Amino acid sequence: MFASSRDRSLSETSLWIAKLGVEQPATRLTTNPVIDAHPTWTTDGSAIIFASTRDGGDFDLFRLALRDGHALGEPMQLTSAPGHEITPSIARDGTIVYSSVTQIGERDIESHLEERAPDGTIKLLTSGPADSAPAISPDGRQLAFARPAIVDERANVELWLLPHGEPNASLLVALPLTDEGGPVWSRDGRFVFATSIMKGEQGVLFSSVIHIDLGEPRRRARMLVDHAGAVPRLTPAIVAPLDARALHEDPEYQTELARIMADAIERRAEPESAPTRRP
Repeated sequence: MFASSRDRSLSETSLWIAKLGVEQPATRLTTNPVIDAHPTWTTDGSAIIFASTRDGGDFDLFRLALRDGHALGEPMQLTSAPGHEITPSIARDGTIVYSSVTQIGERDIESHLEERAPDGTIKLLTSGPADSAPAISPDGRQLAFARPAIVDERANVELWLLPHGEPNASLLVALPLTDEGGPVWSRDGRFVFATSIMKGEQGVLFSSVIHIDLGEPRRRARMLVDHAGAVPRLTPAIVAPLDARALHEDPEYQTELARIMADAIERRAEPESAPTRRP
């Protein structure tokens, strides 16, 4: 399941579905001239929850029932607040946690997390002002999300954990050099994956997918590495059981990141080879 602007202008996106491991073209699920984004499966696979501008310009949440990869009827609207409701995460009982984003003035925004119960009741979960990207653990007992923090006198976005029913969140792991977001849980709830970005004056310097084993006595972030090497990676989705032993062989993130950046700086500092003179 993904959002794409294929076959339409870049200012509009539709939702598409494709089977994994099968060489078949993707099928379009939505066709309205709007922005449909952030599709998320319900835990039983019978529907998706997504954000859409189809009700007047602001993002609201909608539910679309599916069967055998095809839409059943029209999407049903779930929220209609004045701001934007985006990035939904769904619990087994149908509870939806999402980011509620409101424009303040011309440049600033406020973002906090809300919960929509199966009966439609809306409840405030966090007070913001910049909480985003919620992800409910498979057992429904914890919520991972992104929130700014001051770590080692640096302001950046970190990952946080909020136990179900508790008022206060705790820092998942401190990574002062980078911004983290988009947390995703492994199926057994042991690992949290996320996107990590290092920014510079000219924009993004490096991006990768990291993972944290919540079962380790000392939590540490490791960098996802495979035969392709350290290449930019974003928005992970987990489709199969994980090999914990293989994940633990990945290098610790900040140590590996420091090595990669040092190598890049060294390559830039190397003088270009002098041209060969012909006799």
